[in-house]
Amino acid sequence: MPAGTPSPRPWFAFSVDLSPAAARERIPGLPSLPALPDGELAEAMDVDVVYDVPSSVWGGKVARLVDAPGKRLPGLLRRVSPEVWDVVSRLEGPLAEATTSRPVKVITSTGGILSAQAFTPPARGGTPPPGPISEAFLITVAVAAERAGLSAEHVERLQAEAHIVQTIQQAKAGAPPESASPGKKG
Repeated sequence: MPAGTPSPRPWFAFSVDLSPAAARERIPGLPSLPALPDGELAEAMDVDVVYDVPSSVWGGKVARLVDAPGKRLPGLLRRVSPEVWDVVSRLEGPLAEATTSRPVKVITSTGGILSAQAFTPPARGGTPPPGPISEAFLITVAVAAERAGLSAEHVERLQAEAHIVQTIQQAKAGAPPESASPGKKG
């Protein structure tokens, strides 16, 4: 690398950012990204996701990265130039409400361990607002994971989560309100 050339930044993608093209298919009008370098399969250590961030773009709650000792989250490690980093960081907000980045410890498929940045929505104080998890978001994450080459096992788990959430939320939508349940006084 020539002297004075900034080194690439390690970026861990774990959500719809695994394949921004998959998100663009669901959300027309997203700004386009420059060509991204191929990613390396990796896992972020001691983190997981929760679906507690409301998104009007996705019509429900989307994923946020949280500390989870002992857990591993599959994704892609990309090394991007500072110019591409700036574009990616601006896109993450409209893509998945991910307006902050945080360090994560990543283990690569070759066994290397390094620190990378992952984009995530910020933590919100208090109880998450009521509302459904975005089925479209879950489906898109599964498609993005498949396109990114994540393991079939992980893709199948994401697909199953999307199906379970869809089934539960459809059942709740058809259920009478709690106050109207028999035996309860309103």
